[in-house]
Amino acid sequence: MKHFQSLHLIKNHTISICLLCGRRARAPLCPPCQDFLEQRCRLPATLCRCGLPDPAGGCGALCGRCLKQPPPFTTTHCDWRYDFPLDRLITAYKHQGQLYQERAFVHLLAQRPLPWAQADVLCPISAHWRRRLWRGFDQAERLAHLLAPLWRRPVLPALRRQRATAHQQGSSRRQRLRNLHGAFTIQAPVRGRRLLLVDDVMTSGGSAREAAATLLAAGAAEVRVWVLSRTC
Repeated sequence: MKHFQSLHLIKNHTISICLLCGRRARAPLCPPCQDFLEQRCRLPATLCRCGLPDPAGGCGALCGRCLKQPPPFTTTHCDWRYDFPLDRLITAYKHQGQLYQERAFVHLLAQRPLPWAQADVLCPISAHWRRRLWRGFDQAERLAHLLAPLWRRPVLPALRRQRATAHQQGSSRRQRLRNLHGAFTIQAPVRGRRLLLVDDVMTSGGSAREAAATLLAAGAAEVRVWVLSRTC
């Protein structure tokens, strides 16, 4: 009963207020909050292959890490850094189950074109079933389905996370990569396909690396990554 009461409150009260400041608004984010988010979180147009800002300031150069260990994916597409106030929306969505925060994501993404016109499908970087059970949903899968009608591409859940990994927060990059080795298996044909991986946040890039390597080993023609936000 409490769940339905919460849905009633969401429908009747949050539908007409800004999800950041709580003031009345005609959109999920009021113009001042959206402007502030764009100014504070907006990433430069040119990124390194791993999604970090281009170290050469727009010349398309690779960072030292990508030169030393090139990611298996071709590039990373991302518009926003994981910072306040976007991190507040993502945390409420991902860790507090506030699915109505998706309205803010759709609002932000509505004017963003498909970043890779040659992509055949959107492929979520799936969570392990235990994580999905604990959260009640798979955020990457939901994001992929939000993007599908905007970008007119089907969703192909080609990856299955076969091994639960410990929470990566606080782990070193080397530990993250070691924890993720062999984490994914293929559950749908990908041979010859160009896949755009979808996830909410990229931190070390370990999940994207392992997912892309798994897809390419299964015959995918090319893999790129799209994330809602990137830690920098």
